[in-house]
Amino acid sequence: MKITHATPSDHAAIAAFYAEAGYGAALDPADMVIIAEENGQLIGAVRLCAEHGVTVLRGMQIRRDHQRQGIGTRLLAACLPHLNQREAYCLPYAHLASFYGTAGFAMVDSAALPDFLAARLASYLAKGQEVIAMRRPSPATFCLDARLAT
Repeated sequence: MKITHATPSDHAAIAAFYAEAGYGAALDPADMVIIAEENGQLIGAVRLCAEHGVTVLRGMQIRRDHQRQGIGTRLLAACLPHLNQREAYCLPYAHLASFYGTAGFAMVDSAALPDFLAARLASYLAKGQEVIAMRRPSPATFCLDARLAT
């Protein structure tokens, strides 16, 4: 299995992969997409979207027959260099809180979200999706926190 950054030529296959997984959000050409492939077959994908000055981790999907094999963990690890550049958010299913916690995300109240994400969260909850809000502080916050702790 290999983990790589998608190129524009991969976008049609990624859109088909997301459609097959039932993930409805449209792929934006500006998104950074990291993919997992095995024997030339797309088996996983995750998007890093720059939205309103923050990074939003979206669309983590693993092909059903490849789940629980560490692929999501490898995709999340591949996101870390990009997540370390600025504040980031995600709106995962509640049962995945500890998974995203391994990358430094922590649950936050919806009031702590940027307005556009609070609205997105509200729409997911209104549809009955069991999602939560998570935030990963910017690296500058990590440094500030370390200084305050001493």
